[in-house]
Amino acid sequence: MIDFQYAGTATDGKPCQGSIRAPSAEAARLRLIGQGITPVSLQGGDAAAAAMAATKSEEVRLKRADILLFTRELSHLKSANMPLDRALAMLQEIANNDRLKAFVIRVTEGVRGGKSLYTSLQPFERDLGRRYLVMIRAGEASGGLTTVLKELTSQLEADDKLRNYIISSMTYPFILAGVAVLSVIILLAFVVPQFREIFDSMGDALPFLTRLVLNVSDFVRSNWMLLLLVFTIVVFLLSRWAASPAGRIRLDSGVLRMPLMGNVLRNLQLAIYFRTLGGLLQRGVPLVDALRIASDAVTNTALRKDLEPLVGIVKSGKRLSTGFGSAHFSQSSTAQLMRVAEETGDLDGTSLALADRYEEEGRRTMSRLLAAMEPLIIIILGVIVAIIIIAILGGVLSINDTVGK
Repeated sequence: MIDFQYAGTATDGKPCQGSIRAPSAEAARLRLIGQGITPVSLQGGDAAAAAMAATKSEEVRLKRADILLFTRELSHLKSANMPLDRALAMLQEIANNDRLKAFVIRVTEGVRGGKSLYTSLQPFERDLGRRYLVMIRAGEASGGLTTVLKELTSQLEADDKLRNYIISSMTYPFILAGVAVLSVIILLAFVVPQFREIFDSMGDALPFLTRLVLNVSDFVRSNWMLLLLVFTIVVFLLSRWAASPAGRIRLDSGVLRMPLMGNVLRNLQLAIYFRTLGGLLQRGVPLVDALRIASDAVTNTALRKDLEPLVGIVKSGKRLSTGFGSAHFSQSSTAQLMRVAEETGDLDGTSLALADRYEEEGRRTMSRLLAAMEPLIIIILGVIVAIIIIAILGGVLSINDTVGK
């Protein structure tokens, strides 16, 4: 069934407008005539039909921006006391791409078919995440769906802001490193060879550094295709290895052991963990379920593996705070704060406070890392360029000495 927006005239001659559901535009027109309405315009069928066809023909995959837009707009519409099915119908008009429109149509069909919003969203769990669905279910069960949608919007915006901060912070160092590598390749492939004919007559009389730079330049020029092929193969094999379960765990474990960068990623991941845990506990989700879902929200597999035993600790009747004795929390007061939270019954508030603390510490460490990384790249580039220049000048000076003798 497709929603059509119509404008027409009623039997008394007065203009009227509204929406009607029908399988096609012609069926919608006949239904309107049967209701005593003469349709003047009928819109929405082509776009909705295309979105419906896309929904049926292929699986809908949502992007983070789609989920954020859907949640934010649905929160605004529910805050205005608009019925859920009417809010979803309006979201079809707000959707800015066919992917999101198809998603909204499928959810609307489920809600109008008598399903809850949670049940209608379940087919999209892979994109939405368990945390999202559990929060929706808790909101519907408690009658606070509007409040939950606002909280989800805030969480999604915070996650998006954090992700954009990491990307924007690392963009400049990566560009700088790329320029450094490209500069060295240009020097070795195009600049150094210009002095080859001048230095060939010197033979072994050239300084060692000059001969070394010339040999490296010759190797790069003669084997650049082989080097490119080897680089491509290595990247491909590493990506396949990183995609395997064992490789992913070893890679994530190695990342956490990196100086500074490991601390940054650990703190940011723990911020996501505790923010998810606190949000779920606030909505009345049982502690065991909240711990399990919070662990799933952690993308680093090595850190997730260390956090998963917390579920077993709570199920066995032990205090949750006893599980925060691993190396990840050795330099913090997390265990002590969680013990106090258990005694005061404020696990949700303490978890959210810990999330803010870990995120702030992650941002602070990343700022120090970036402050050290940028000049370090410049220094390394300067040293390599200086070696090449010194090697060339050394060869020129040796020629002058030979000629003078």
